[in-house]
Amino acid sequence: MGLLVAFQMVFTAEALGVGLGILLLYLFNIENKRLIGMLFGSTAGIMLAMIFFDILPEAFEQGNFYLVAGGTFVGVFLGLSLQSITHYINQKLDIAQIQDAKMFQTGISLLIGIAIHNIPEGFAFGSLSITSQETIVNFAIAIFLHSIPETIAVMFPLKKAGVKTSFLCMLPIVLGLVMGAGAILGYIFSRTNDVLIVLSLGLASGIILYIICEDLLPESKHIWNGRMTSVATIIGVLTGYLLVNF
Repeated sequence: MGLLVAFQMVFTAEALGVGLGILLLYLFNIENKRLIGMLFGSTAGIMLAMIFFDILPEAFEQGNFYLVAGGTFVGVFLGLSLQSITHYINQKLDIAQIQDAKMFQTGISLLIGIAIHNIPEGFAFGSLSITSQETIVNFAIAIFLHSIPETIAVMFPLKKAGVKTSFLCMLPIVLGLVMGAGAILGYIFSRTNDVLIVLSLGLASGIILYIICEDLLPESKHIWNGRMTSVATIIGVLTGYLLVNF
């Protein structure tokens, strides 16, 4: 898969997911926490299945365990570092006193966090360009599905704050471009040599695992701490397995 195709795929997946999330929020006034929590949980399950049934086995076929493990830990550290930057920005922006401004600051803070975490997620996608077409398509689908509930959760406070629709319409393009930039970096890194190919697959695994454990699963329980969220995660794992193997 070429660089331009990788950029186009990840940009399209992210932009469509964000756009659909905004559309659903406004058309159906989605505020059902159980549904949003289940969507987060199912997406986490799909991504987990892709890691353990597809990406890591592919990495172990191309390199030794220690190289893959090293790349995975570096990916986790990268995710941790970017998460720290996100928390710092969140604290700096959380300064409003009145309710509408508070909602706006909350939404913008979350939006910046999403943009920052789109970079390693895009990097992971670009790194997977050396794998099979099926793996790439499945991960693009996972990005699309992940973006829908994430967007609803982020846009809800912005909607409450009365942000103009024209501003929200720009977000699919902006967030898609940010993820596309990450994909370009991952693509270039993974094509350097054989050792870096294996490391890039480990990096992709570590980044995705960190996003699942730090963001998706805790957020799913935070939004709706019920049994159906766990059931949705299990269903997501089974769905991901089917996507990988059929």
